[in-house]
Parts: sequence; C-alpha cells; structure tokens
Amino acid sequence: DAHRALELLEEYHSRLSATQDKQLRNAIERVIRIFKSRLFQALLDIQEFYEITLLNDQKTPHQKTIETLQIASKWE
Repeated sequence: DAHRALELLEEYHSRLSATQDKQLRNAIERVIRIFKSRLFQALLDIQEFYEITLLNDQKTPHQKTIETLQIASKWE
C-alpha cells in the first residue's frame, strides 16, 4: 500500500550518503514530499473509495450514498 511504499522510499533515501548521488537524493525527496501531500492522500482515498464502495455490488444504493457523503465530509 501507499504508506508502506513511502516507508520504503524514506528508508532507501536514508541509506544514501549526503554526498552520494545528490541528484538522486533530491529527486527522492521530491517524491516523498508529493507522497505526503494532502492532494496525493486524497487521490488514494478516492481510488480506495471507488474500488471498495462504488464497485461493490453487495452494497445498496443507500449504503453507497452514505459512504459517498462520508468521504465528501472528510475532504471538505
């Protein structure tokens, strides 16, 4: 999942020395900042919501409506 990917990226970054591959370190730092951004987290939530809620044929339209309103409230 995304959280684990971020942990692995930070771990890899920490193993690089300050002088080693400065461009690579800077590029990884940029990716880490993007991963940590609110927008990126919102996009992950939307993808998860779509897959778990909207594509779930076991859920009624009423259940889907409630969960849709919950995710909207979370990001307002």
